[in-house]
Amino acid sequence: MDIELQLRQEDARLVFLAVAHHLGRPGSELDPLTKQPVEHGLAEVSRAMQPQMRNAVTTLRLNQDQVARLQSGMLGSITELKAYALLRPRDDTGRRSTVPGFDGSLLHLFPEVEADVEISLDIAERMLMLKRRLDERLAEMPPDAPSKSQTSKPKKGLWPFKR
Repeated sequence: MDIELQLRQEDARLVFLAVAHHLGRPGSELDPLTKQPVEHGLAEVSRAMQPQMRNAVTTLRLNQDQVARLQSGMLGSITELKAYALLRPRDDTGRRSTVPGFDGSLLHLFPEVEADVEISLDIAERMLMLKRRLDERLAEMPPDAPSKSQTSKPKKGLWPFKR
């Protein structure tokens, strides 16, 4: 299942933030079964989005695995944004987030957060609304064949403990 998204600039910034959150998590671009880098992950989406970010409309084409990763990144971003206003900057790094790079991406995409950290709660709400719209669109789509990662079977020897 491939899905094409056309995002307004505001929604594209939210998606880019979710992608940054996803990519900041260690191991996020590894296949859960084989532990090998995924062929088409959100790093590819990030590269496709960057030149379009100033456009009024950003167009993305995502496969099923990328959509799942994006949804996970959106949920993680919502959690980070809700806690962001409550946390104090760390003395050594100035970061508030637990995800490396999230703070920089947030302040780059939404510079108004620097002046008023409470705006992060508004951004979390907008991210949630966008996720709901994406979920509704996915629910309307016909079911497709399982993705490659869902059909691949683990190779023998992946279990680290032998009996």
